Amino acid sequence: MNRLTKRTLLSTAIAVATFQAHGAGFQISEHSASGLGRAFAGEAAIADNAAVAARNPAAMTMFDSAQVSGGISFIQPDVDATVSSASLNGTTLGVDEHDSVAPNAVVPNFHYVHPLNEKMAVGFSSFSNFGLSTEYPTDSAAGAIGGQTELLTVNFNANFAYEVNDQVSLGAGLNAVYADAELKRQKGILSNVLGGSASDEISNLSGDGWGFGWNIGALWQFNENHRLGVAYRSEVDITLEGDYSGSSATGTVPGELELNLPDIFEFSGYHKLAPKWAMHYSVMRTGWSSFEELRATGSQCLSLAGQGVCLQKDEKWEDSWRYSVGATYFLNDQWELRAGYAKDESPVPDSHRTLSIPDSERDWYSIGATYFATDNLSIDAGFAYLSGDDVNGTESENLPGGAVASYDFTAGGDAYIYALSANYTF
Repeated sequence: MNRLTKRTLLSTAIAVATFQAHGAGFQISEHSASGLGRAFAGEAAIADNAAVAARNPAAMTMFDSAQVSGGISFIQPDVDATVSSASLNGTTLGVDEHDSVAPNAVVPNFHYVHPLNEKMAVGFSSFSNFGLSTEYPTDSAAGAIGGQTELLTVNFNANFAYEVNDQVSLGAGLNAVYADAELKRQKGILSNVLGGSASDEISNLSGDGWGFGWNIGALWQFNENHRLGVAYRSEVDITLEGDYSGSSATGTVPGELELNLPDIFEFSGYHKLAPKWAMHYSVMRTGWSSFEELRATGSQCLSLAGQGVCLQKDEKWEDSWRYSVGATYFLNDQWELRAGYAKDESPVPDSHRTLSIPDSERDWYSIGATYFATDNLSIDAGFAYLSGDDVNGTESENLPGGAVASYDFTAGGDAYIYALSANYTF
């Protein structure tokens, strides 16, 4: 796995960049190739393969036989950033242009659904809902707020579903989420105050941890051609424990950070309007308002935020919404074609946009196909182009001795996502 992120006191993870490579904030939606091909429209209601368990466990009752589904998504961001002004106490000391600050990433997924009888089913999924990776040059003038950041989360999700009657099914699951991340920052223009060179490292934070949560879902089938799905995934609290070294401590010291991964609510619909056509849609809310600050603590740390504080950064994000619509064309017995569009809102207010997270709204344009190789085996492929606007921002920080560093920047770009999955029915 080309690590979508490695280690960090998640303050790294979130405190650093998300860009247009994924969903809003640092959310990841790439749990299936079929879903990508329709911009993840209708995901809580379609149930065309076992990956639906990751979005709505209630839909597992639609499977007559056991099925395994697995695949990978390749994310290719094209994100640039320009630091138009990096200044100390009002004196500009640096201007930089950075290309391709978000590296490529591979995101795998695995799903298994097993019917117990005509009314009950169990399933297991492994996927990621959150992650990011950004790499600014070590000699960047804005090294103190850019630097390098990697974050990986893996969700291990066990689910159960029960068919109440011919129309209504309910589902629930338990989640164990592992997070691993790393953050590095360099002096940049601060070398004019602190001495040394711009590429000297001033902070390094790494750590990992586990968190636990739950998910529920419901499926309402009007008939075989029309159904609605609703799903909810709880907030997951993770304590990241690791090591910190930098200006807030002497040497390398232990530290920890409480991370609140947001809850997710989704409503979806699927309607087969003609023998060869179906349309589907989704509305998703992600509770990013739980992400108010990044605060890493350690008994041996001392910063401007106080004794015992290694890192303090206000975020004050807001809840965000994602809207998607798509269509499926049943070409023949061997091929299904699909396409979709989505509008992804940003949770980052203009007043709190940072170089590390210059998040903006983005538009998804997706296409995909399924090939039924045999009665038991099918192959899914999907492609999405994510278009994001350039955004402007200003970020400043107070330094020991009363100095103030300020950075004006423009950042943004696009991304390309390719996905391939295989599904096998037993």
